[in-house]
Amino acid sequence: MKRRQFLQTAGLYAGLGGLSLPSWTSAQADGLKSGKPYAGTRLSLMLPPASQFRAQEKYLPQFEEATGIKVAYQYVPYGQLLEKITTEAVGGGTVYDMFVYQDSWLAALANYLRPLDTELRADGVDMNRYPGVYRNACSFDGATYGLPVRAHPQLLFYRKDLYEQAGVAPPATWDSLLSAGAAVQERSGVPGVVVDYVKGSGFQNLWLWFNCLWGHGSDVLDADQRPLFNNAAGVAATQAYVDLLLKHRIANPGSSQFNEYDMVNAMAQGNGATMMVWWWTYSVLTGDRSRLKPEQVGFAPMLRVGGPASPTVATVMPFGIARQSKNAEAAWEFMKWVSSPALEKAIVCDKSNPQTADIVATHIATYQDAEVNRINNGLHSVALKSLEGARTVPQMAMWPQVATVLESTVSEIVSTGKPVKTALNDAAAQVERSVRRSGGRRRG
Repeated sequence: MKRRQFLQTAGLYAGLGGLSLPSWTSAQADGLKSGKPYAGTRLSLMLPPASQFRAQEKYLPQFEEATGIKVAYQYVPYGQLLEKITTEAVGGGTVYDMFVYQDSWLAALANYLRPLDTELRADGVDMNRYPGVYRNACSFDGATYGLPVRAHPQLLFYRKDLYEQAGVAPPATWDSLLSAGAAVQERSGVPGVVVDYVKGSGFQNLWLWFNCLWGHGSDVLDADQRPLFNNAAGVAATQAYVDLLLKHRIANPGSSQFNEYDMVNAMAQGNGATMMVWWWTYSVLTGDRSRLKPEQVGFAPMLRVGGPASPTVATVMPFGIARQSKNAEAAWEFMKWVSSPALEKAIVCDKSNPQTADIVATHIATYQDAEVNRINNGLHSVALKSLEGARTVPQMAMWPQVATVLESTVSEIVSTGKPVKTALNDAAAQVERSVRRSGGRRRG
């Protein structure tokens, strides 16, 4: 849909409740074919549970009315998703026409997904409507294998009341985090920062570590796929990360055993003044189970560890079409619909039902939309600033094996006091052996 058409249709349903999609005459400007050529087709989509997806399901009857295509959402726990996708794909199954996958899995799954570049060109779907990091997450070896329907930028959350009492501003750099965290902790007695260092929780303890690693000028592997994270910059980055707890002692003492959910809960229960995590956390911190009042919760763009252009981390879950699907054309009709800016805006503006209320958006236009930001307290405009220069984790088929080594290393350092250089050298030796055995592929 052209920008002017989008802006015209977007105004038809903005509001807090009772939202409806634009008329299907307008929606067909997104490229849905007239005449219902795929009427009677049944599609099945494998995906993890999320309020965003439950919200999409509310609108599926309108998609079926417009196209004659029926879509069934089949939910699988996130922890089982990769295994389920792999089993279906390797076995050549045709039960599922589409998958929702994690960006870091694309190198391993590309052979089982349908390239979409021909369809994108034919229907004029412009990938430039998404931030660069989201576009890159859907691409591997020069081909596009999905549309970024779900994604999370990092934000910095802070206690507005405690920061005001201490007379400090929310940190924009790592150094200002150290000083602000210390000032707030001294003034209030509340831990200045809450972090998640524990292993075994889906590599959660690496998300903030990546900001440090990239901000110090290092990376996981070099161009020849040799470990790079144990160079001088990597050692300095990791030392800075763990020193929040070990040296500066501004991290909640439980951080050595916290996973992401523990970290968020600690903040929500008043046991942390600052937290760096995905933007979905805002609904938890301001929700009914939080001890915080909404006016106590502040948020800012994710701080930069290096210079102003130093990368932050984003995570993306594209929708892709299974290569073996017998209904690929009908699946592409659904992909155009489910990724439309109009549907996205309708969902993020609808707060009428807590079970389907969601803030997740991926289009630049949505992040910049005045109505979206009014309803969501400016969250989207701040998130877009976090996405400037953002990156995802390396695209390599063996990323899960590498990440397992790295998350264990971080946890070991904070729990046993093992020297950072020694720990990273040991990890590098393990990773090098794994890369050599697997011939793992990587895209910068």
